[in-house]
Amino acid sequence: MLIQILHINVVLNSTFTQGPNIAFGKTATQGPDTILTMVAGNGVNNITLDEDRGTCAHTTEGNTANPAWWQVDLGDAIRITGIKIFNRQRHG
Repeated sequence: MLIQILHINVVLNSTFTQGPNIAFGKTATQGPDTILTMVAGNGVNNITLDEDRGTCAHTTEGNTANPAWWQVDLGDAIRITGIKIFNRQRHG
């Protein structure tokens, strides 16, 4: 399994229409490896259009012993009421 994320939006309310994306610009990491320029930080860059390969996060394919993963450090313990994940629409 591999992970392909265009964007992650983390908010403090469940409507996604109010409040800032608290994940924006935070430190993100992923593994087992990164594909080309599709680094973990692209998942929290506030770009929600899948226009370029360099705008999303993309891991290499993991396996049972070393599964694919992605995470963002919000910097503090925060009560989260909603997470919206924008998946990639194009592949290749």
